[in-house]
Amino acid sequence: MAVTRIKCRIEGEVAVIHLEPPEGKPPTLDGDVLGELESCIEEVLRQRSRIVWVRSTSERFFCVGANINVLQHTDEKTIIPWVMQGHRVLNMLEDLPVPVVAVVEGYAMGGGLELAMACDLIFASDNAQLAHSEATLGFVPGWGGTRRLAARIGASKAKYYYYSGKMIDAHKAAEIGLVDFAGSKAELENELNQFTASVIANNRNAICQFKAILNDQQRQGRDENAAAEAFRSVSCLQDPDTLQRLHDFITKKGRK
Repeated sequence: MAVTRIKCRIEGEVAVIHLEPPEGKPPTLDGDVLGELESCIEEVLRQRSRIVWVRSTSERFFCVGANINVLQHTDEKTIIPWVMQGHRVLNMLEDLPVPVVAVVEGYAMGGGLELAMACDLIFASDNAQLAHSEATLGFVPGWGGTRRLAARIGASKAKYYYYSGKMIDAHKAAEIGLVDFAGSKAELENELNQFTASVIANNRNAICQFKAILNDQQRQGRDENAAAEAFRSVSCLQDPDTLQRLHDFITKKGRK
């Protein structure tokens, strides 16, 4: 079965982490994909790149979260290891000692949005659509989404967009602070290249130390958030409505 792959390419002082879905499919996440992401992060550390871009080879989808096989086998016993693996790997991405930019084109939903928010910055193209859509299936965000979403847009707006599951287009996302840049494909690439040049021109150690200070201030809350999301995820899977929603979603996908 064709699955998403994650590969790291070094281009001079820039490391590009690419999500590569099967042709015509969106990038999705499972344990193996997270393992590949972890290997890419370790490769970035070995190469001592100055900046990292995280992007998809698809212009229609950045990442839409867990794949259907994960959902089919998720239960009260498997949910905690799944949540904790996601936290561990996304925290590694967040802790890289260089700037990390998510380049979002198309849909970034659920775990895909959590992946983008684990990066320092999110640059989005005009066609980007972002959402925390977990409530439609009866789940809570499981990889730091509750903490990172509120940190970016404030607790009140985080509640609004999670409760409603409302899709947020690129320019609205920039307006509320969910993304840091929004523009056309050409404008996005220009901003990405200009920002990268600025980073490379500045002092590597100063940037590293600045990032470490900010991340250290958040570390205790991050660890507590991981435990809370794992606990609340088990509660979700004990809800009959969640189980029915999950069954309906898997059955619908299976018919396609």
